Amino acid sequence: MAVPGGAVPRVTAPKGRLHGAPPVWILPPMADESPTEEKKEAAPAAAKAPRAEAARPPTEEEIDSPDQKTLTLLFVLFAVTVGSWGAARFACNMHPPESRSAPKVPTERLLTTAKDGAIEFIQRYRSSDFDGALQCATGDLVAQVTQKKEDCDKRANECAREREAQAGRLTTAVVDKEDGFVGDAHVTTALKGETEKWHVIMKRDGVGMYWKAASATRE
Repeated sequence: MAVPGGAVPRVTAPKGRLHGAPPVWILPPMADESPTEEKKEAAPAAAKAPRAEAARPPTEEEIDSPDQKTLTLLFVLFAVTVGSWGAARFACNMHPPESRSAPKVPTERLLTTAKDGAIEFIQRYRSSDFDGALQCATGDLVAQVTQKKEDCDKRANECAREREAQAGRLTTAVVDKEDGFVGDAHVTTALKGETEKWHVIMKRDGVGMYWKAASATRE
């Protein structure tokens, strides 16, 4: 039963029951509009709200990558790299039009052993370099080489052509025995497929202690 003024009525226990029972309270009437109905009415309103516009991807003009400064720097690096490589390659491949000749070694350095002395004498003697052969000869062999040199001087032009034809000769030697002052060497010299073998007796010169050819015979 409703009580004017909105007060909550108090119900007393009926007679005949224990007076110690707690009183019973009645809740006030519910409001006319419940929260569920409010949510139902708010949902259509939220649906009617405009959606946020989706994010638009930037264009190529807005990105502007790489920019003009970056492209310029890349071009400069490329130009410097190619220029440095080209200059280094040109410097490495640059050489004079004529190849350099082999350095000249003093004859004394070529006569320190019997083997080297035998090779040097036959190489010069068979290449018509009689002036050089005289530097490697001693004893009776000096007269033989001198005679060859005089004959070459008489026919200078022909001897010069023979000297040019002897270019490219290769000479090797093997010393069979050597006792400190005398050596027995076998020399092989080849030119354009033609091979010659020589037996050379080497003697040590007492003045400079160099090995020189004392005799040379073709085998």
